[in-house]
Order: sequence, then structure tokens, then C-alpha cells
Amino acid sequence: MTALLEMIQQHYHHLAEGDMDAATEVFDPDVETVTPGGTLKGLEEFRALGETFSTAMEGMRHDIVRSFEDGDTIIVESIFSGRHTGPMVTPEGSIPPSGNQVSFAYADFLQARDGKFVSHRIYWDNLALMAQLGVAP
Repeated sequence: MTALLEMIQQHYHHLAEGDMDAATEVFDPDVETVTPGGTLKGLEEFRALGETFSTAMEGMRHDIVRSFEDGDTIIVESIFSGRHTGPMVTPEGSIPPSGNQVSFAYADFLQARDGKFVSHRIYWDNLALMAQLGVAP
């Protein structure tokens, strides 16, 4: 197993446990994260995204389907799953718990420097997620 894959697996493992301190250890304090909802600057904004999902989703899992590496970059295709049992805070407001099980594919594109991820792009279908939460058709 490569160092980059070990780093992302550590991140996913600690996210699933709800341990945001450990989950963010592999990220640089100045990490830039691009999501379907916008760009997050720095570790604190990225951490807040993780806390949002940790609060909203019971039994949260990140199952890696495949990964690709080239130098300092890793691309990971994964499946996110969990049960929506807590409020999901979004820029448009809070989505009350639906009790729904959710599952969706996503891709992480990460670039590392000096043993930390410095760039992070996450791609997922937000409309599919909102439909599973019961707030979109």
C-alpha cells in the first residue's frame, strides 16, 4: 500500500468514527478544498464540512472502490453511506433528520506535499444526495 492511500484510508477511518482531530491530521493547515457547494479555505473550514456530515449521518462509511496515483496526486472513487439521523447544516439552512439511509458515489482528488494533503477536490451529485434526504424530487 502506498503512503498516499494510507493517508486517505486513515482520513476515512477517523471520519467514520467522528474523530475530526485525527481525520484532519493528514491535511495541511492551508488546504484548499473544492466541493459542489463551493471552495473551502484552510483546515477549519474543511473540518466544519466533516463535522456537518458526522453530525447528520449515523453509521457513516467511506468505501473505496478504486484509486489511482501519479506522483504526489491520488484520485479515490468511493461510496459514502449513512443514515440521516441528525440535522444536516447547509448554506441554505438546516435539513431536519429524515431517518433515510443514503448512499452515493463520490471522487476525491488530492495532492500532497511534505506528507500532508494541500489540495482537495471532492465531486458528488448533490441533487442525488438531497433526493435521498427527502428535500428534492
